[in-house]
Amino acid sequence: MSSLPTRQIDLSSTSPASATTTAGTAVTGLGGYRSMSVYAKLAGATGGTLDVYLQFSPDGGTTWVDYAHFPQISAGASAIYRVWNVSKSAQQTSLATVGTGTSPALSANSILGGDWGDRLRTVMVAGAGTSAGAAQTLLLTFSV
Repeated sequence: MSSLPTRQIDLSSTSPASATTTAGTAVTGLGGYRSMSVYAKLAGATGGTLDVYLQFSPDGGTTWVDYAHFPQISAGASAIYRVWNVSKSAQQTSLATVGTGTSPALSANSILGGDWGDRLRTVMVAGAGTSAGAAQTLLLTFSV
């Protein structure tokens, strides 16, 4: 039986201030946890759409693969709230198209579930016309 304490990670940040893709800092040490709760409060940036992804790395940080893609947020949209609860033991019953690195491709408003490995990070893709970012809240809670 693992003696890992419940762990909360804050991946909150400001979305890009121009039409670009940015990857957040990786959080490591997640391999021993069995379940994850994801809470997000996401708001539209100024001038362009925003896509927010959660990615995992199956190989120690060399390759990054899509794990979740929140709903696309319209320019200037009010905050939306999303909560997802996932388990490493959840079985995926269908194949999904995913992206890697800073070219994410997972369908909007979806999460793969199952094993997220030892590390996670965010990727934000700001659409054409984006002229100012917006505060994005993303909190992850891990338990055994």
